[in-house]
Order: sequence, then structure tokens, then C-alpha cells
Amino acid sequence: MSEALRIAVIGGGQIAQRGHIPGYIQGGAQVVALCDKNQLVLESVSQQYQIKRRYQDWQKMLADGGFDAVSICTPPYLHSEMAVESSQHGYHVLVEKPIAVSLEQCDRMIEAAQNGGVILMISHNQRFMGPHRIAKDILDSGRLGMVYLIHGVFGHQGPEIWSPTQEWYFQPEQAGLGVCADLGYHKIDLIRWITNQEITSISAFKNTFEKQTALEDTAVFCFQLSRGSLGTIQVSWVFRPDWENSLTIRCEKGVIRIPTEANEPVKVLTNQGTSTLVEANYQCSSPDTSGWFGAVGAFLEAVKNGLPSPVPGDDARASLAVVLAANLSANQKKVIDLQGKP
Repeated sequence: MSEALRIAVIGGGQIAQRGHIPGYIQGGAQVVALCDKNQLVLESVSQQYQIKRRYQDWQKMLADGGFDAVSICTPPYLHSEMAVESSQHGYHVLVEKPIAVSLEQCDRMIEAAQNGGVILMISHNQRFMGPHRIAKDILDSGRLGMVYLIHGVFGHQGPEIWSPTQEWYFQPEQAGLGVCADLGYHKIDLIRWITNQEITSISAFKNTFEKQTALEDTAVFCFQLSRGSLGTIQVSWVFRPDWENSLTIRCEKGVIRIPTEANEPVKVLTNQGTSTLVEANYQCSSPDTSGWFGAVGAFLEAVKNGLPSPVPGDDARASLAVVLAANLSANQKKVIDLQGKP
């Protein structure tokens, strides 16, 4: 495709305003239509980004057409229905994470995209953050040998801090799960991708310390990966006064430390067979600290050039399966075996 891609966006909340819409503009695409049920949000965002076509009915927007692809930036319980109908209309689809709230919904999305001959991509933005891509390149090179231990932390003060109007995070029927589906999904997917391993068994504990919801605001996971690596994850919506999004990977020949702050380097410590500690720093210079623009850019490239989905539905489904298994473990107080699970 030589002409600018035309994009329609469903949902005008913070993720659309800060990630998808400016990401498309940066990538040379045209956002030609926006749908949001909140008239004030619809008018404000449309004016800010000069989006001419405005809808409160997403199905009417799909029926009217006039675009090549759809970005779905809505609560998770709506993802499947919207993605399926978008695929049936022949539009390529970029969906926010988590992919859906059930594996059955994932399967419907995947099947619809296959039948429609369109790209289905899930916006796993953490994969597109510079420090994470640096660490993956180091691991893929094999120079640190086998991965032994992984420890990930992702925590902040809660989704209402960065997105005050998005109350759906605390509604079980809309979000599915709490922090497990929000921050836990990110970290589980990142570890699967960065190590090229699947999580084969998991145990978890969860609690609700502060948030006024039936959903968990804090959780801890312990898991084993398909080549024997062991790992832990802490996720929380009640971190204060700081926040954290870090990953430590201890390998056969050294350790990788991925920091929270984008201006800090990825550190690799080895001793190269001697008693002398060797530290190498890898500074990430990309201004795309969240990975949102990278995800949108990868989607545009795939659509323009007929490439496979950068994050296909079955890959995202596998991450959701682990999240659901972690929740089951916490509820049943037992280790959940994921090997051979559908």
C-alpha cells in the first residue's frame, strides 16, 4: 500500500489519546473516525486530533466503512465482539491488552481474523520498549547461557491515577480480573517473549488491600518455564510513593537487570570466568518509553507490507491462559499445570 492507511478507533480513553492515535499520526496513517459512547470525550478527542467522523455506535461506524483498520481501545469484555465484527467487515484489527476475558473469546477472535483474511494484532506494548528489546537480543545471542531465575515487578498506585474516568478496571464483569489482568498480563507476556519459553506451571497468591473492588489489587506469582527456568512476579496497584517496572534475569554466565526508569541503562554483569566483575551498560535512546508507538508502528508495517501479525491472537491467548491459571491457583490454593492445556 502506497497511500496513507486510514484508521478508525473505538474508545477515546487514555490509551487511545496517549498511545494509539498519536502513534498512528507518527506512523503516517490517518485517523479518520472515532467512536466513544461519552459525547464529551468524543468531541474533545476528535477536536484535539482533528478527526472528522464521530460516532457513539461502533457498529454503525463499521458499517459505514471508509477505513482500512480498526484500533479497539475499550474495556476487555468488549474486545472479542468488536474484533470479530471488524474482521467480518474485512478490517485489520489492533486490540488493546488483555486480548479478552476468556479463552473462548480469544478463539472467536482468531477464527474471525483467519476467515476474514485480516491481521489481528494484540498491543503488547512492553515487547516494544527499548530496554526489553535490548535484553531479548542479549538473551537470544546465547552468550549468557541458560536462564536460571527471573524476577519481575510491576506496580503503581492504581489505574485510576493515570486514567481517572476509566472505572471499568474495578468492575469484574468488564475487566474480568484486577491487577492480574492489567499488570500481571504484561509481565507474564514479557517473560514468555523475552525468554522464548512457555510457562508450564504456576502458583499464585492475591489480595485486595485498598481498592474498593471485589477484584485483587495485589498478586504474587511463582512459576516454571518450559526449559526449566524458574521465576517470580509481583504486581500491585498499591505501590507508594514510587512505582516499579523492572526485570532481573539471572543466567548461567551472568545477570541482566532491566530498570524501571527509561533514562537508566540495562546492566549486564559477568565475571567472564575470572573473579573480576565486568559490568556492561546498554543505554536505550528511544523516546518511545512506553512501547505504545512501537506497537502501533509494527501494526502499520504489517498491514502495509502484508506481513504476519507482530503479536498474533494465539500468542496473546497463551498469555491470557497463564493469567487465568494464576487466578485459578490463587482461588484453589494449588499449583496449576499448564502443560497440554487447550
